[in-house]
Amino acid sequence: MSPSRGNKNVKRGCIIPIGGAVSKRKNPVILQNYIDECGGKNAIIPIIATATKVQEIGEQYVELFKKMGAKNVTIVNIQKRNDCFEEESLSQLAQATGIFITGGNQLRLSTILGGTPVAQLIRRLNAD
Repeated sequence: MSPSRGNKNVKRGCIIPIGGAVSKRKNPVILQNYIDECGGKNAIIPIIATATKVQEIGEQYVELFKKMGAKNVTIVNIQKRNDCFEEESLSQLAQATGIFITGGNQLRLSTILGGTPVAQLIRRLNAD
């Protein structure tokens, strides 16, 4: 689904590419900017950790974002393509003020998410 280009007066959502070498512990300025952009303490941030093989990475981001002030941070459990059709995954994402996608194998990410209801929802949320 391509995002709408119809109304040029409507501000689309941000996409903030961070990169895998971000300093998460010492000086997480870009992560704090991300949380602020998502609503600060009112942010609703589901984390998609599909691309990584490190099981704990999603939980590490949950813990970090909560320490930085975001109160509602969850992990969307998407490990296989069928998970992208689950109502629970779609419901978690639909409420988001920001969606955080971890680094890792981006081919795995695009193979699992690409063309699914989850991918379509993410694009629609950004366009809206």
